[in-house]
Amino acid sequence: MPETLVQGIAAEATQDANEQEVRQIFKAREGVEPQELFGTGLTYRHNWGNRNGQWILHLNWNFVTNNSRVFVSIGEGATGGGKLIGAARYTLHNVAPSNGRVSIWVNIEWNSPIPLLVDYLVVNP
Repeated sequence: MPETLVQGIAAEATQDANEQEVRQIFKAREGVEPQELFGTGLTYRHNWGNRNGQWILHLNWNFVTNNSRVFVSIGEGATGGGKLIGAARYTLHNVAPSNGRVSIWVNIEWNSPIPLLVDYLVVNP
């Protein structure tokens, strides 16, 4: 899907999850039983490239369903792949999982495009 402006509110983009970078979590160890949290879970960091302003970003990912619990963290990308706290303000407004996709609405308050890294934690009960 090409990048577009949605209802004059935010720009929009769609990308695919890199399945080779997805990591499984909550795998039970021998002798350890999960009590409160159960299901299958994966975590993934996606580099959305340089962006500023408001964006609705769609990540295509077959692991995600309408019933997935998706937790998202956004931040400025640092050299070497980590995140940093700089002068720009990054805000996450909404997270919406659907079958095969998770959509987020972000705002990056900066005058020019800067790196956006997004961490996704998906738990399927």
